[in-house]
Amino acid sequence: MWTNNFKLLLSLLFLLPFVKALGNEKTWTYTLVDITVTSSDESKVKAEARIERMGRGEFGLSGQIVLGVLVPPSIDVEVLTYRSADSGQTYKLQPYGVQRQGIYNALNNFYKNIIMESAKDCSNLPQFEGNLTEIGPDTYNFEKCQVKTDSFPQYMPEGFLKIVMLSYGEVEVKCEIIVNIEKKTF
Repeated sequence: MWTNNFKLLLSLLFLLPFVKALGNEKTWTYTLVDITVTSSDESKVKAEARIERMGRGEFGLSGQIVLGVLVPPSIDVEVLTYRSADSGQTYKLQPYGVQRQGIYNALNNFYKNIIMESAKDCSNLPQFEGNLTEIGPDTYNFEKCQVKTDSFPQYMPEGFLKIVMLSYGEVEVKCEIIVNIEKKTF
């Protein structure tokens, strides 16, 4: 009897990590590979960003965004996501992203729900409740920021993702981030 209970306990302890993996745990992890930022008018928006190593296999984004003007509500933004299964040789547009919309709508939804919590402890990027109605002129610094994946899908296919953030209007800014998605080892 005691031997059977002991075997059952050992079996449960062995299976627990696998059962947990099937629950709410992400089946993937990401590594930052590259980032580039360009602006059509650096007197209005100037940005620089880089990937910094934080530890073994751990990377964060650092840089600065200088807004030289109050950002007009006429600026539109969108986020496009592309995936490559061949180490970045070719990319195909993916269904997840942010449709083209006004900048303040994007800040009050996409930024607030996906980015803001991640930026809280590593930057002076805006933190707000309710809705943001104006931003700039100001200088925003971020150091070794990592995007939390809590609101991301539980499963992501392996490969490279190219995330392209674009703005349209008075100033055109393009930020391109490449990440490598890998299966998480449990």
